[in-house]
Amino acid sequence: MKSLTEMKSALLEWRRQEDLPMAYKLTGEDGVVASLVFPDSTDTLALLETAEGSWTIKHLGLLNPIITLREAGKKTNLAVFHPHALRHDKLEFGDGAVFDWITLHDHKPGGAFLDFQGKPMVRIHGLPVMEPAAVADLESGLVELGQPPVARWRHAILTALGWYILLLDHFKENPVHAAEMSMRM
Repeated sequence: MKSLTEMKSALLEWRRQEDLPMAYKLTGEDGVVASLVFPDSTDTLALLETAEGSWTIKHLGLLNPIITLREAGKKTNLAVFHPHALRHDKLEFGDGAVFDWITLHDHKPGGAFLDFQGKPMVRIHGLPVMEPAAVADLESGLVELGQPPVARWRHAILTALGWYILLLDHFKENPVHAAEMSMRM
C-alpha cells in the first residue's frame, strides 16, 4: 500500500471489492492507499489498513451512539466520533485534535471532515449502484483531499471513517438493510 503523502492526485475512490461483500479499497492513480473490511456481516466492526498501520472502527450504543477508533489489538480509543441529532458531529482524538463532520446536502450521500478553521480536510461523495434491478447500495465513493496530507496517518483515518459513516447512514436509511442494521447496532 502507498501512503497518502506519496500520492500525486488529490482525488481517490473507495470501491467495493468483488470477492467480499463488505470490503472496500481506497485507490488513486498510484495504487491502493487503504482497505476497509467488515469481517462479520452481522457486526459494525471494521478493520482499516493503511501504509501507516492497522486500526479498528466500531459503532457502539443506540440512544447515545459513538464510533470508536483504536489501533489494532489495543484496548484504548485513539479517537471517538460523537454523532449529534442536529448533525454537529465531532471526531475527537486523544491528542486533542478535533474535526467536525458535516453532511453534504446534494443528490447523493456525502460528507466532509473539517479542521478547526472550518476548512475541508477530506470530502467524500458516495455513488450508489446504477443498475435499475439492483438494491441501491453504495458501490463506490469519490474522495477529495482538501488539504495536502501532513500527518501521514490522520488523512487516511479521516477518509476511512468518513466512508464508514456514509455506509452506516446508508444502511440505516435503506429499507432493505434497515432491519439488518438495527441488529448490528
